[in-house]
Amino acid sequence: MRAVGYVRISKADRDKTEDEQRLSLRQQEGEVRRACETKGWDLLRIVEDFALSGNDDDRPGFTEVAALVDAGEAEVVVVRHVDRLYRKGWRLLQLVDPVAEGGAGWNVYSVQQAFDTTTPEGWFAFAQFALFGDYERRVIGKRTSAALAQLRAEGRHTGRPSLIPIEIEDHIAGLHASGLSASAVARQLMKEGVRRPVKDDRSGTVREVETWTYEHVLAAVRRAEVRRLV
Repeated sequence: MRAVGYVRISKADRDKTEDEQRLSLRQQEGEVRRACETKGWDLLRIVEDFALSGNDDDRPGFTEVAALVDAGEAEVVVVRHVDRLYRKGWRLLQLVDPVAEGGAGWNVYSVQQAFDTTTPEGWFAFAQFALFGDYERRVIGKRTSAALAQLRAEGRHTGRPSLIPIEIEDHIAGLHASGLSASAVARQLMKEGVRRPVKDDRSGTVREVETWTYEHVLAAVRRAEVRRLV
């Protein structure tokens, strides 16, 4: 069987160095290659998407994989975990639904979950996982929203402890209050050379990076607003 491998690093990993991200991609590639060797499949190539969200339909690598499947060159898509393809269950189901039923008609093999949708049993397991994953996220999201709402009502900080100094967050809030958009504030911070502290979850060490995004700005503005209210 002709296979194409797909590996992806998410936007959520952007605080890691490029070397750290590339290491994760190589680990995924190794698992895909070994799985194809074990199955006796002909691995045509491994396609990657770097620092792209699993909800993005316009990923270049994902588009390349789709073209190979649509052209009949690849018969199965091999990934380390199905969340490399999509995070949302309904989108995963669309991938494996038959073309005649409006789906993409993909066969997917997940190394870590042992899902092989080339078999009816594998498709059933895949579908159950996709739906349960969506259900679990919705339940957790509902509980988390309720808990955060209660904490905010009590005037308590609801985010992770910030490593950004208070004076910098106040500066960010001031720029935003002056009428600059969050993206414009991020560009201004990088222009000013303001560095952002980042903690490595594995080693616990803190380093400083020059990159800012609108998400970092909005989080800093929210924290500054909470401090004014408390």
